[in-house]
Amino acid sequence: MSAVEIKICGITRVRDALAAVGVGANMLGLNFYGASPRCISLERAQEIATAIKGRVKLIGVFVNMNVSEVLRIAHVVPLQGVQLHGHESMTECGAIAKDFDVIRALKVNAEFSASSAAEFVKCNGLLLDTPCSGHGGSGRSFDWASVDWASVRRAAPKAKLFLAGGLHAGNVREAIDVVHPDAVDVCSGAESEKGVKSVDRMRAFVAAVRAAERREQ
Repeated sequence: MSAVEIKICGITRVRDALAAVGVGANMLGLNFYGASPRCISLERAQEIATAIKGRVKLIGVFVNMNVSEVLRIAHVVPLQGVQLHGHESMTECGAIAKDFDVIRALKVNAEFSASSAAEFVKCNGLLLDTPCSGHGGSGRSFDWASVDWASVRRAAPKAKLFLAGGLHAGNVREAIDVVHPDAVDVCSGAESEKGVKSVDRMRAFVAAVRAAERREQ
């Protein structure tokens, strides 16, 4: 299998960003959702962007924010991608996609199906996550085997498939075996406390992902 990209989300400190890059992350997520315990200021986001410039992609996480404000923040930080975690429409995704890669988060609940993915076929990525009131970062996984992954891929063949929701070093190998995602997204599973990343847990997560790849080669 090809290399699985690793996104470490909920970065709030420069030191955590540098540590995540050091252990092998490909993408870092910065949260701009005001109700999240991992929400950061624009100034802190700029500090992180300066510290890791050109080394990995920075993805901003937004929930139901006005498109013009999303674009303003994304340009000012600057970000390389935007992850939309609320009720954003394909029209809103398309407006942002003129300037940035767009990852659309989808909640895997009883109503989820391949048609949910097809609605956002023009997005660069689809992130499948556990439903929760906080729009991500719940630390809970969903039943990976309950999803018809082949149908999801056929519905949006050009979009990278991100797997999120309760991933950690102890379960990501199994998740990769079941889903075969293009990327995995970890947040609480790499923390020592909310908003504070653990270098050891980030390193263990990356090692587990790479071990899963070797097992499938």
